[in-house]
Amino acid sequence: MIHPAKKLIILVFLSLIVSVQSSAYTRTDRSLEAQIAEDIEDYELHDFSRIEAAFILSGVTNPDTLKHYINWYNNLLEKVRAIPFDPSDRPGSASKVFNYLHATWLKNYQLEATTLLDIVHTKTFNCVSSTILYNLICDDLGWGTEGFETPSHVFTIFNNFTQEVMVENTSPMGFNIMSNLEGYTKYLAHYYRQSDVLKIGLDQLYYHEHKNGRRIDNTELLGLLAYNQAYFARKKKNYARAYELIMLAQLFNRDSRSNTKLEMGLYYIWGKKLFEDGKIHQAFEVLADGAYRYPDDPGLVKNTNTAFYRTLQIFYEERNWDETFVLIEEMKDLDILEDQYRDAILSLLTKWAAFLSKMNQKTRYEQAAALYKGFAQSAKD
Repeated sequence: MIHPAKKLIILVFLSLIVSVQSSAYTRTDRSLEAQIAEDIEDYELHDFSRIEAAFILSGVTNPDTLKHYINWYNNLLEKVRAIPFDPSDRPGSASKVFNYLHATWLKNYQLEATTLLDIVHTKTFNCVSSTILYNLICDDLGWGTEGFETPSHVFTIFNNFTQEVMVENTSPMGFNIMSNLEGYTKYLAHYYRQSDVLKIGLDQLYYHEHKNGRRIDNTELLGLLAYNQAYFARKKKNYARAYELIMLAQLFNRDSRSNTKLEMGLYYIWGKKLFEDGKIHQAFEVLADGAYRYPDDPGLVKNTNTAFYRTLQIFYEERNWDETFVLIEEMKDLDILEDQYRDAILSLLTKWAAFLSKMNQKTRYEQAAALYKGFAQSAKD
């Protein structure tokens, strides 16, 4: 379920991103990113393959350029298919593919090398880009894969082998990491601050990581590309773009364990920026999205209430009842209204009812009266 405020933002987002490119990949005059946003709206890809989506989420905007990168992938896949495999030893075959990729394309680990374009152009990678490439190739070979996302990392899991095989894609020694758990735990410690390692305990690091993780399919895995792009946009203080990418990422991955801090921080900072710039209704939409996603965060709830009431005041000054009605319905759906605002809202609704009655707007008057009655009753309860 997506909060109504978020649906509105997505529609605006889709309508604003346009392109005049035309080719076999272009279904409409909208950009590739807008097209995959629409395609994934029901949390599944229909018009695009995962590898197409992966390159688009990596930053490809031109349809002809997309075809170029798909050809690169298909050529790589053909070379992998030429590797002599033992059909009776699927883990051994998967290990050969893993070793081949690390010998040819996954040369240098870099934390910020998060896209497939980094792999193609510089042979640099991180856990997201390497896991996506490996998983999609293995899927095309008929070996079903999933991701396992934790608060700080992502791995490959093979889900149709006779034994569970987990792969750490950032290390050439990372195939079947469970066979050397002690060594792997030491490797995992590199992703944590030393103070956190000491607090958790090195011997407990693997269990800490995995008890807070979850399996994700390869479509959800693609969402991590959009999250990482959002991270870089936020780093550049391009909060509007970061927020667009967060919304896109959530359509792919609805419960990203590794991006909670990124999301919450962006809800706060972008909502605050919009509010300070006088874009109060937009601030409410952003904060309402955050409060819907994190209803237990008191700061987001408080800020959403502030933006909600200020927006109500602005709409009354503009005598904009229709937007007022929609706004109140959205807030009712959130069910986070703080008691301190109830009397003020009742007072506003009284003014609205008087105004709408005077203007002989019967339907709108009845809406205002019904809302007043509902708020008055909830105050008693």
